[in-house]
Amino acid sequence: MIWSRDYDYSLIRTSSKDALKRTALAASGNDIKKASEIYDYFIKDLSDLPDFDPVPPTAMEQFKNTAMQLMEFGKEHEDQVKGVINIVMQLLGKGAPMTTPPPIEG
Repeated sequence: MIWSRDYDYSLIRTSSKDALKRTALAASGNDIKKASEIYDYFIKDLSDLPDFDPVPPTAMEQFKNTAMQLMEFGKEHEDQVKGVINIVMQLLGKGAPMTTPPPIEG
């Protein structure tokens, strides 16, 4: 039986085959035979695991994605954004409220 109190099974990560192999080895205390048993136990039910974990996006990619989402939100809720800006400007006493042009008919 592979389950024993001698090993730390809380280390096991099943996000990819590579992660499973590495964490099985760490959990088994670098016992190759035991690590292989642990890997085989998990992999039989997780055959569709990717070979490696996906690469997380860089900070610049995260910034770009967030900026794009904010721009899309602004376009979708333009009237509400202008309303909030008007309220803030009026509270600060900075100029006249912004006006929204009437819709073009035709």
